[in-house]
Amino acid sequence: MQPYIEPRLRRDFGGVISAFFEFLRGNLRGLISVFIGYNGIFFILFLISVYFLITGIVDVTMISITGGDEDTAFILIAVSLIALFGFIILASMFNYALSSAYVSLYEQEKVNNLDRKKVWRLAKGHLFGMFLFMLCLVVIYFINAILQVVLGFIPVLGLLASLVVSFGLNSWISMSIFSYVHNENHNVFDAFGEVWTLLFSGFWKAIGANFIVGILLQLGFAAMSIVPTILLGTTAYLVIDSPQEFGDNLFLQILIILVVTAFCVIVMFIQMLSQIMNAFLYFNLHETKNNIYLRSRIEKLGTTA
Repeated sequence: MQPYIEPRLRRDFGGVISAFFEFLRGNLRGLISVFIGYNGIFFILFLISVYFLITGIVDVTMISITGGDEDTAFILIAVSLIALFGFIILASMFNYALSSAYVSLYEQEKVNNLDRKKVWRLAKGHLFGMFLFMLCLVVIYFINAILQVVLGFIPVLGLLASLVVSFGLNSWISMSIFSYVHNENHNVFDAFGEVWTLLFSGFWKAIGANFIVGILLQLGFAAMSIVPTILLGTTAYLVIDSPQEFGDNLFLQILIILVVTAFCVIVMFIQMLSQIMNAFLYFNLHETKNNIYLRSRIEKLGTTA
């Protein structure tokens, strides 16, 4: 049985990453249970959006062969893409709340593979706050987009600065969400303010952890995508010789819908894991700055001595 991994210990850069993966070893089953148990509605919404998206693409393909008005098909594609993008954003925020609640309860109860109902009870109490986070993120990402454009005009150093800003922004937002869910007395703006201070107390540790874990999670995503990608590519190669055959091949269309939907689901799970890493990073930076856990251990030793 995998032991409890104390997230509040003071760890160096490598220690935070090691603790994150040790946590996953002991809690992957519980995380998958939470993810599948409470994301069913998003799985369905992804499937519907992708269905209409592929339908629109098929319509455009057939109209380009037979002739006709493509406007309706292009409108269907545009609406489907907007809907899919919107559902992905909603699902991301929802899963950030779920994963934050999971790690928060893990630290409190000190057991692996938590009851998903307990996780849901904690997460659902913060869903309105997650909506406020979304509104704040619109402003934050708008400012970031302007900054990225400016940095784009600076050769080499601009690219490096852009990467640092992106990783720092991701860390700030993710840790702020965890701070909001974990601390009962925090509102959204309290969480942003607290994490802003924590981030700059260990800035390069936060950047490095997000960079390394981000690469590893992307490699995991690539590995999970190999089989459906090969299946789809092989099927398309064997059965399609012309656009007309693509429009007439119902099996291939269904396969594309399922594979694209699966990609969306995998992306959501990868984001959930990324949020967990930032939750561990929050505990680490908080303890490094405030020494709360260390002081409690010293006081406990003094009491028992």
